[in-house]
Amino acid sequence: MQTTPLPIMRRLIQTLLVGICCFLIGIIYYILKHDIPFLTLSLCILLCSIVKAYTLLITIKYQAYTVIEGTCKSMTRLLVQNCNKYLLEDADGNSLELLLGKNIILKPGVSYRIYFKYAAGISPGNNPLMEKALLTNNFLGFEQINGNDISKQP
Repeated sequence: MQTTPLPIMRRLIQTLLVGICCFLIGIIYYILKHDIPFLTLSLCILLCSIVKAYTLLITIKYQAYTVIEGTCKSMTRLLVQNCNKYLLEDADGNSLELLLGKNIILKPGVSYRIYFKYAAGISPGNNPLMEKALLTNNFLGFEQINGNDISKQP
């Protein structure tokens, strides 16, 4: 049995912790102020985070993710969009452009392993913009693969 990649496990734990913390804050606020709508909203956040964590568990169980390894060659900041464009080159010399959120920072010259969920039932065909959009929407996490240093993901 393969071990779960650290970035995906980190994302699973963070998702659960956000839901649990929101619910605990909702309970405390309900005890202090008797605010039922706030408690209801915090319960909804907990339930949504449980559903999200469950889908991540299914992704881990069936290994429904893909891994891209490569060295970041360049980063371009896109002014209008809320993402950055990265050019990755794998060990075979193939290049791949990725659009990742502005909160994800890859340094040029550093090798990374990037995890994406499979986009089941959606085929980008020959449209490179659709392929980039699918990769952007299915981003799970990344880790640095130079030496033993593993960078933190958002």
